[in-house]
Amino acid sequence: MSFTRRSMLKATLAALPVYCAASDPGQPLRARAFLADQVRLLPGSPFYVRQELHRKGVLASYDPDRLLYPYRALAKLPQRAGIESGYDGWDSGFLRGHMTGHYLSAASRMAAATGSVLFRERVNYVVRELSRCQQALNLDGYLSAFSTAAFDQLEGKPGVDAGGIGVPYYTIQKIMSGLLDAHAYVGNKQALELLTGMADYFGKRLAALNAAQIERMFRTDASRNPQNEFGAMSDVLTELFKIDQDPRRLEAARMFNRAWFFGPLAEGEDRLGGLHANTHIAQVVGLANCANVNGNPEELKASENFWRLVVHKHSFTNGGTSVNEWFDQPGAEVGPSIDDQKVLPPTTAETCNTYNMLKLTARLFERHRRAELADYYERALYNHVLASVAPDSGATTYFTPFHGDFRTYLNGSFCCTGSGIENTARYNEGIYFRNDDALWVNLYIPSELNWRETGMIWRQQGDITRGEPARLTVIEPGAAAVTLHLRVPAWVAKPVTVKINEKPQSVKASPASYIALRRQWKAGDVVELALPAGLRLERARDDSSMVSMFHGPVLLAGELGRGNMPVSDVGDKDAYLKLAPAPVPDIVSKSDDPADWLVPLPGDPCAFKMKDAGPVDGIVVRPLFDLHHQRYAVYWRLRKDTPSDS
Repeated sequence: MSFTRRSMLKATLAALPVYCAASDPGQPLRARAFLADQVRLLPGSPFYVRQELHRKGVLASYDPDRLLYPYRALAKLPQRAGIESGYDGWDSGFLRGHMTGHYLSAASRMAAATGSVLFRERVNYVVRELSRCQQALNLDGYLSAFSTAAFDQLEGKPGVDAGGIGVPYYTIQKIMSGLLDAHAYVGNKQALELLTGMADYFGKRLAALNAAQIERMFRTDASRNPQNEFGAMSDVLTELFKIDQDPRRLEAARMFNRAWFFGPLAEGEDRLGGLHANTHIAQVVGLANCANVNGNPEELKASENFWRLVVHKHSFTNGGTSVNEWFDQPGAEVGPSIDDQKVLPPTTAETCNTYNMLKLTARLFERHRRAELADYYERALYNHVLASVAPDSGATTYFTPFHGDFRTYLNGSFCCTGSGIENTARYNEGIYFRNDDALWVNLYIPSELNWRETGMIWRQQGDITRGEPARLTVIEPGAAAVTLHLRVPAWVAKPVTVKINEKPQSVKASPASYIALRRQWKAGDVVELALPAGLRLERARDDSSMVSMFHGPVLLAGELGRGNMPVSDVGDKDAYLKLAPAPVPDIVSKSDDPADWLVPLPGDPCAFKMKDAGPVDGIVVRPLFDLHHQRYAVYWRLRKDTPSDS
């Protein structure tokens, strides 16, 4: 079968206007995410395996005292014995101290998601030591690993040396978000005190500037790599407002929501081409959060339209976006691209982009509860975020190439290193959503949900990527009736079936929708949902002869070997970009149904071998998230002549 991503969601999108009307200010959200400590991954999926790799290995290997090194140095506090430096790379350079913020977020969420005492203790230690740094600096709540000169320079004060620091608000946001997560997931009250002090300091600093200064500082369209990138400052300030209800937080947050950017978006205009992708995705994460709090119609329209534009006009088949960190022109996919007119260069799909797109998607689902949002979340989670982590070492990647190249696993402290250690601790976040008497199951990942507000505990089992049904068992029933909304993915190949306690149910179940089951649930009730997966093609937006292959939710990649690869694929993010890609042969077949030329491999329901399709015959394809340490292809040219003609 052959699809475009647009056609997969056609039924859902056809009924929707370009703008989605915002609710009135103060109207409650229609769904809410669960806290990290309410959802625990269970064995039986690659998400559990890679989360464990980080819990035991990658995340556990970070030394809190090395993370604290630049903070203690600025505060002129003594270092711990034997600690002579922080972490090399960006964390000691223009993003000095950003990894400490990422670490606090990752470790706090990992502590909550897995019950790890180690990470709880480390978070409390880092927060305690950061408090000492804040007190020693004695600058009205300022806390950072670099001096206030970086902000003086950003504000345009003459003769200021920022000491090599770039994008200072970006790093401040990481620190503030880390403290927020330490408070939310570890219950650290001191973290909230530090965060409040920082918010007070920057709120006063921003309030002292005039409108022209603010506009100049936060105009991020002047270059493709803006040195005034400010991350999701609006988001973290809005989150703080939810805690302390101080209106100054929203006033400061909205200074980062710039009309030059969201105004055209609210009108449905696509001016994204050439903008630095992650700079602006992070801005819209904050914009959507503000809209969810204040109900502002323009902000909600802008965040909704941005999501649609990115997903339907600027994304690759795996859900990722950007070429060499930039948004390409609307509709571009395989290219020629904005990166010197290259076709599918190795700089596609920066991981940080999708880290933030998943945050944005969750914000929008809280307001809209649409299956298309969950469909995108699943696509990007499986085929980009999960695929960015090596299953043997837990190492993370910056770019995800698609056409004859290979991944480089990061050896430094890049932005995608920071988001990478957070991603595994966040795997449990998009599975379930709730309101007072309803539960939405958006992802089918083995997990246990403790819905404390109702007294219910649900256990989900089954790996749908391997053809297993999803089974949800009631462990604790709670006292009241609850509606269970089961997502029917857009990719189902045949009608779905639902059983409750082995009895078939009569349900309406069209793709990209939800099945609603309401009852007073009992302990031991089992809901079984079979989601038939099939093979399909999806055609590129800008070249219909270029296709990618899926099996259910899983993007398939073809093994192309290790020819012309370095001995080690670990290095700087740009270390191997100049190596020539492997040639990617064409698929030659009169059929555009991949089931006609993909043969299942025995013992692995997710792996196939190409057959009777010309030059590609014999190539094995398997999930992109399982294919590492070699060259591969995700996009293929499909020729309609017969194999004998090639």
